Formats: sequence, C-alpha cells, structure tokens
Amino acid sequence: MQVTVEKTGPCQAKVLFSVPGATFQKAVKDALTNAGKNLNLKGFRPGHVPPQIVEKQYGKQIRTEAMQHFVNEAMNKAIQNNGLKVVGFQQVHLETLTVLDGADFSHHIEISLRPEITLKSYKGVKVESQLAPVADEEIKNAIENLRQQQSVPEPAGTAGLPENGVAIAKVEWVVDGNSILSRENIRISPQQPIPGCDAAAFAKALLGATDGASCEVPLTIPQEFDKEELRGKSGTCKISVQQAYALKSPNDEDMQKMVGAKDAADMQRIVSEKIGEAKQQQEDQRQEAAILDALLGTHEFELPEMMVEQQTQARLGQYAQQLQQSGAPADVIQKQVETQRSVASEASRKGVRALFLMQAIAEAEKLLVTQDDMRNEIMSIAQRNQAKPQDVADHFQKNNLFDQLAIELLERKVRKFLRENASVTTPS
Repeated sequence: MQVTVEKTGPCQAKVLFSVPGATFQKAVKDALTNAGKNLNLKGFRPGHVPPQIVEKQYGKQIRTEAMQHFVNEAMNKAIQNNGLKVVGFQQVHLETLTVLDGADFSHHIEISLRPEITLKSYKGVKVESQLAPVADEEIKNAIENLRQQQSVPEPAGTAGLPENGVAIAKVEWVVDGNSILSRENIRISPQQPIPGCDAAAFAKALLGATDGASCEVPLTIPQEFDKEELRGKSGTCKISVQQAYALKSPNDEDMQKMVGAKDAADMQRIVSEKIGEAKQQQEDQRQEAAILDALLGTHEFELPEMMVEQQTQARLGQYAQQLQQSGAPADVIQKQVETQRSVASEASRKGVRALFLMQAIAEAEKLLVTQDDMRNEIMSIAQRNQAKPQDVADHFQKNNLFDQLAIELLERKVRKFLRENASVTTPS
C-alpha cells in the first residue's frame, strides 16, 4: 500500500493511499473463503458452500469490510510515519465506493490536525472576586422556595383557585368562530399564562375558579403556531376547569425536619451554608471562565476549520431539536436555525480554541485523567440520576462517550488549576 500525506492548511491535511488491485482482490477472496468455511446453508455440507453462493450473499459486505480495513491501515501508517496529531477526519462513506475487478483501490481522507501552540505565561492571571456575602433576604427567599417546592395540592373547594394554586383544565383556542386547538387535562396556574394570553388577564380570569367553572381570555396566536396563516391573529382562549387545587405548605416544624435542623436558628444556619456553597461554586466557575478568556486573548493559533464546522453543525442541530421539541413548525425552525448560524460558528470557534489551549496546559503541567477520576464521575452521575453505576457505565460504553467524558474531566482539572494559580483580588 502506498500512503502519502499532503498538508492542505495550517491544521488540515489529506491522506492519499492506493492499494494494488491484486492485493485488494486477494483480501476479498480470502474473506470470502473464510466466510464459506463458517457458513451453513440448507442443501450444502458445512464448510462446502460454493464461492459463487457466498459471493452473492455476502460479496458487497465483504468488499466494504475490506475497504474499511485498508482505510484504517492507511490512517495508521500516515499517523505513525508522519507523527500526525489527528483530532478529526472526514467520514468515509464506503457504501458509495466501488472497486472494479483488477483495479486499484485508491482514495483520500481529509483530516484535522492539532494546532501547534507556543504557551505563554498562564499562571498568576489577575482576576477580581465578585463573591458576595449571603444576605438575610436570600435566606428568607430560599426557605420560602423550599416551602413551595414541598407543598402538596389539595382540592380548592368553594374558596376556588388561589394565586399559587394549580388546575387541571381543558384549553381551547378559537379564531373567527373556529376551534384551531384543543387540549384536555392541561395543568395550568394563574402565575403561568398560556402563550398568547396577557398575564394579568389570564390570572384575573382564573383566580377563584372552582371545579367545573369556565372562563375566556383574549388571545393572540403566537408566531410559533404551526399554521402560518393564523399567526398574529386575535382570538379567544376558552378554559374549562375540571379540578382546582390549592397548595398546602409544610409548617416551620416540618421544614426544620426536612433539612435536619434543631430549631429555626439552626435552619437559618444550614440554609445560609448551602447558599454560600452555591455562590462559591458559581464564583469559581466565573473566575475560571474569566481566566480562560484572558488566556485566549494572549494566545493566537490556527484552528482546524473542518473541526470548527463540525462543532457548528452539532450546535445548530441541538438548537433545531430544542425548537422541534417545543412544537415549532418546520419553516420556523429552519429560519431560526439560520439566524443562529453566525453565533454558533463563533461559539464553536471559541470552544475549539479553549479545548486546544487547555490540552496544551494539561500536557505542560502533566495533568492527567485517571481511572479513579472516571470511576468517581460515573458514581456521581449515577447518584444524581438515581441509577446504578454499572448501568451508567454501560450507557457510556454503548454510546462511545468515555472519550468525551475524559475530555470534560481534563477541562475541569485545567480550569481548577488555573484558578488555584491565579492572582485573585478582593475589591476594597
């Protein structure tokens, strides 16, 4: 096999290879022979299936596997012989390739190379702390939020739906006397208006509603509605309350038990510590981002454009999926995605630059991801999702996610290293 590498850009190259026809055909013939030895077909003795039968049933698959073998061999030779640091490559659609009998198998693969980075000073980066002390109002709000989260619904009765209550209702949209949308058993609340309805009017219509009550609220059809000709039109949102609920909140004593507090003062202390920990975590992340931004500003290097484009497409694909899950119609999704292309491209470029810079710092500082790091992260993921660690590990294995997990863990180590070695000042 002849393998050559052509540099096509600062971080791009092309691997060209050619397999002699005789070599390719021998690989295919040997694979067909081995397949025939292990093939059991009715009417033939085991291992004595005629080559033409094997060819008819498995010829295409075996030729594809042979091509994949030589593609892998070419890539390995290119990397080893040229010391390439490959970070990505063009997908080879082997199913579209054909090798004629006796002809050479020749092809090329576009690859992305890791950029060469000359590290400048990255320790002692100056960053100002923005960590604020925990305020009494924050503690009070946190306790009330916890109280609301632990509240349980109970029938509202004759008092009707309170401001923080919830209702199970039928919702119907009517435009020009025609019903354009109808949904049963929708969970609604006076504090969360239905799209297209004015918040104040929606709350006023629902407050005090009892089981079986009906009300109407003016409606403007949202721009995300699937029927384009109705978007922006005025109509009516008809609501039929099936069940109205008030939320019963736990008392102070129950709240203290939930957090393991001895009394009200102890609960204040515990909540304050939790808020403080969350604030510190947010501040650490903010400082790490600020330090990395500062370092990106002092390190200029070329990027593999193919990798940047792949990341951009991935971001746009995720955005399109989110719009689809929210119910946006296809034409709206397409327009919205196009408006985000430049933003996605810029974010991808920054993300790729940050990735390579952190990898360079990790190598300089000999920061490594160990098996214990991976194992502990799997345990943490399992605990957060109330799953078995083995199930999480199986999921990562099945979906080839371990490499991505290792990259994420390495990034965390580098970010933490940079923060711990930064010059953090506190404003006077």
